[in-house]
Amino acid sequence: MSQRRVAFLGGNGHCAARVAASRSALAKDGIELADVRYPGFEGRERAADLEALLRSVSDEIAAVADAGLVYATGIGGLIALCLRARGEWLDVPLLLQAPVLWGLERRLMPRLMRRGVAQALVGRVFATRMFQRRFVRRHFARPPSAEMRSAFFEGYARCAALPDLFAWFTPRLLRELEGHLRDRPEAVQDIEVWWGGRDRVVSPRELAWTEEALGVKWPLRVFSGWGHYPMIDEAGAWSQAVCSRAMRA
Repeated sequence: MSQRRVAFLGGNGHCAARVAASRSALAKDGIELADVRYPGFEGRERAADLEALLRSVSDEIAAVADAGLVYATGIGGLIALCLRARGEWLDVPLLLQAPVLWGLERRLMPRLMRRGVAQALVGRVFATRMFQRRFVRRHFARPPSAEMRSAFFEGYARCAALPDLFAWFTPRLLRELEGHLRDRPEAVQDIEVWWGGRDRVVSPRELAWTEEALGVKWPLRVFSGWGHYPMIDEAGAWSQAVCSRAMRA
């Protein structure tokens, strides 16, 4: 079986441990999951600006030889759309899973995080045991192992880019993207969306707001048992779904 390649764009605080088990499962089925590395994540040096971030991500995707699919979750969805608005990766299908998109200007948390005080506090909050216990109960479909839990929150602790993302991805950027995407209609084609029926991080309202803003209608598939992190909660089932989609790419 020839190997197929999927470029994976993670969400905020992403770390390689989130997809480690799934990558191994996919490899057995001939699928290479290439975890795109963001500047400022996992202790890497921060990007100087949004342009530098997008250039780095684009170069990372380019390094995935013959990528047949780009899979983007969380803030990775908006990064992927930024690249498409620039005319990049239009010939590779884009799969968005619970993406953070136009809800950035409507949801409370992103609005708060654009304030300096909140940005300064978020790292401390994520490091507290009480917050971690509540987060795990609320946002994971099943309790992760102690090792996974530690790696997950360490990803946030080592994500120096966290304030940058909230500073760069703003309503002003959304207005600019709307114009660029209207001028390049092919950029919003060959896109599909997956959502977990138990996702309590980002709701499907995000998709409705985005489709309204862009004048599009993307096919949506809902996985009733999934939360926001199916690559952790349901590594086997998630890998099978990704494998099936990659084989159609």
